[in-house]
Amino acid sequence: MIDQELVWILKTLATPPGALILLGLLGLLSARRRSGRLLLWLTLLALYLLSTPYVSGLLMQPLQAHAPWRPARTHSEPPQAIVVLGGGRRIDAPEYGTDTLGPLALERVRYAAWLARRSGLAVIPSGGSPQRAGEAEARIMRHVMEEEFGVRVLASEETSRTTWENAALTRPLLRQHGVERVLLVTHAWHMPRALAAFTHQGIQATPAPMGYSRPVSGAAVWDWLPRADALEESARAVHEQLGRLWYRLRRAMA
Repeated sequence: MIDQELVWILKTLATPPGALILLGLLGLLSARRRSGRLLLWLTLLALYLLSTPYVSGLLMQPLQAHAPWRPARTHSEPPQAIVVLGGGRRIDAPEYGTDTLGPLALERVRYAAWLARRSGLAVIPSGGSPQRAGEAEARIMRHVMEEEFGVRVLASEETSRTTWENAALTRPLLRQHGVERVLLVTHAWHMPRALAAFTHQGIQATPAPMGYSRPVSGAAVWDWLPRADALEESARAVHEQLGRLWYRLRRAMA
């Protein structure tokens, strides 16, 4: 079994900006040769393109294949609970004096609470402490949903560190509470990988994606201006594609 910390290091080096920094360093080390200079220019070009809203939008769109959930889309047997996946914490947030949810996790929790109020379903948050420091993310999510959104939480899965573990460790909780069918809440770009992991575990999950990335036409000048948030979206898209490939390999080896 590959150590999870090693996986995170490799993931960081295989996705932007880590991959671009590595390529740039290789180019610098061989800058006296034509191939080294070419690598430097290609790295700068890749950095620019991945930092533009147009290119980041192109990378995001194939991942957002699932439409927003509507009750009419559900099969004859309705979902029995909502599972919402964690999206990151802020450890020791000084304004709260404790750990709190990061922006992605808070977006997911808000949408899960919105669904819960309209459907009457209870929520199961899933997420542990990936760096083995601070409070489990699902525990923070539970507190926010109960205390701030007034939503009933059925149970919380507090030990997972990856999307794969989200699914594997949520399954026994669902069985314990007699839940067979769930609504699965996560960002639209994360849904294909998350849904594949839950399906692999035999969980009947209906996708309820949120937080769609808006496509841009490329016709406006600002669609081609480099922005930090566009580079972040490109990095997420690359990470998701690599993650989906890794999960296919895991299923093939299982």
